[in-house]
Amino acid sequence: MLPTLALAGRALPAGGGGFFRLLPYAASRWAIARVNRAEGRPCIFYLHPWEIDPGQPRLGGLGASSRLRHYLNLGRTAARLRWLLRDFAWDRVDAVHADAIAAPGALPAWSPGDDAPSADPATR
Repeated sequence: MLPTLALAGRALPAGGGGFFRLLPYAASRWAIARVNRAEGRPCIFYLHPWEIDPGQPRLGGLGASSRLRHYLNLGRTAARLRWLLRDFAWDRVDAVHADAIAAPGALPAWSPGDDAPSADPATR
C-alpha cells in the first residue's frame, strides 16, 4: 500500500514520486514507519527515474507551479533514496505478499480481455 500523510485535513501520498521530492524526507519516513509499525502493513514506494536526474533538460514555457512541481529538489532525491533504503527493510512485492498470494482464492481471477479483475469470489 502507498502510505499517506495526514496534513491539514487531507491525506497526501507519501510513498514516493513528487511528494518524496517536495516534502521533507522526514515526512516520508514518518508515514512509512507509521504504516509499517502502527498498522502492521508493508508499503510500496515508487520513484520515476527522472526524479533523480538534476541535470535533465529544462522545458521552456512552463508556468511557475509546473516548474516548481517538476524541478524542486531534484538534486536531493538520490540522497533521500539512499536514506530510505538505509532506514527500512525492502523486498519484492511477491516476496512481501507471498502468504496472500499462496492462499487459495486470494487473488481475483482475470484474463486478458476482461473488463477488470473481480474481488468477489462469486464472480470468479
